[in-house]
Amino acid sequence: MDLNAYFEQGLTTADYERLMDEKQQGLHALYRKRARIEPEDVERIRSAGPLRVLVITEPWCGDSLAIFPVVLGLFESAGAEVRVALRDKNPDLIDRYLTNGGRAIPIVVVLGDDGAERLRWGPRPAPAQAIVTEHREAVAAGMIDRIEVHKRVRAFYAGDHGTTIVKEFVELLSDRIAS
Repeated sequence: MDLNAYFEQGLTTADYERLMDEKQQGLHALYRKRARIEPEDVERIRSAGPLRVLVITEPWCGDSLAIFPVVLGLFESAGAEVRVALRDKNPDLIDRYLTNGGRAIPIVVVLGDDGAERLRWGPRPAPAQAIVTEHREAVAAGMIDRIEVHKRVRAFYAGDHGTTIVKEFVELLSDRIAS
C-alpha cells in the first residue's frame, strides 16, 4: 500500500484521541496546552506548501504522549490535515521506518498534496534521543534501570515545551523548500 492509502485509511485525530484512556487524554491535553508554537513557525510550515501528516503511533507510547500534541498543534495551525496509523495494526508500514532495527514510535511522515513523502521524523527530538542513546549500554548491562532513562526523557519533554520538536520540523521543511 502506498503512503497516500495509509493516510486516507488513517484515524482522524479525534478518533485517535478517543482510543486514549483518561490519564493519556490528560497528558495529551497538558502537552498540547504547554506547547510553545510561535506564529512565525506556523507560517514557515505553511510556506512549505500543502501538507498532510501521517503519524505512526499508539496511545500507550510515552514519547508520543509528549510529541503528538505538539505535532498536532503545529501542523493543524498551519492548515495541514493530520491522520494516525496505529503501529501495531500496520506492521508493514512501521517496518518501512525502523529505528535501529526496532519499531520505535512515534514516526511522523509529512506528505505533499500529491501523496509523496516530503520527510520523515522520529521517534524523538535529537536531545531526547541523545539521552536514550547515552544510556543504552548501561541499561543493557543492568547498571541503570530503563525507568530512570524514561524519567530523564520525560523531564526533557516537560522542560522543553515542544520547542525542539517545532524547531526540528521547521528546519527540516525549510531545507526541503530551499533545495
